[in-house]
Amino acid sequence: MKIICHMAVSLDLKITGAFLNRFPEVSQLYYEMHREFRNNGCKAFLCGRATMQSSFTGDVAAPLEKYKGISYPRTDCFFGHHGFYAVAIDTHGKCFWKDGIIHDDDPGYDNCGVIEVLCEDIDDAFIGYLQEHRISYLFAGKERLDICLLREKLETLLGIHTLLLEGGGVVNESFRKAGAIDELSLPMALVIEGNGQKDLFQGTSLDKGNEWEMEENRMVKGCFYLRLRKRGERT
Repeated sequence: MKIICHMAVSLDLKITGAFLNRFPEVSQLYYEMHREFRNNGCKAFLCGRATMQSSFTGDVAAPLEKYKGISYPRTDCFFGHHGFYAVAIDTHGKCFWKDGIIHDDDPGYDNCGVIEVLCEDIDDAFIGYLQEHRISYLFAGKERLDICLLREKLETLLGIHTLLLEGGGVVNESFRKAGAIDELSLPMALVIEGNGQKDLFQGTSLDKGNEWEMEENRMVKGCFYLRLRKRGERT
């Protein structure tokens, strides 16, 4: 599986801040590139819990009392197959989707099948919630996320051979540490955002631990597009 970290950034590799509003062209390019990846055979995007909540589910929790007292096996469960998936790293069970499909005005995200990624120590009541709302889920680790296992399952069980990793910075860093990122796709605003904002890789820097080489660079609609691949990776 090829994993492409696709994020809108500032020159100093911040992924949050005023630049996203001051330079709307960088966000526009980000979404355009997302749609292009989807149209060209990419079958899924992946985000952490906080990103999924801010973008799609909100942070309102559903009542789980009705599901208490029931035990569920720690086996993967899929409610149908889809042409494109939204993979949510949600090991503490905080994303309360209304159903198993994203409904969004942007065709790059609309009609995606949701896959919740859980650890085996998840509360059974949350599994009950997912079951009732027909939200697919899989297990990748007992108490901590196992990225290698997740990568294997997405490819073998769902046929996902290209995955967009779309944040946030903590999730991006966990994939980087696992050596699981093959390419970087970075629409870039030509501004330094400064301190106080989240980094592309939270807690590290772009060149720490990995070496990258240029795949593509160009100016697009007033912002810069940079695509890198891990040194030694095939194109």
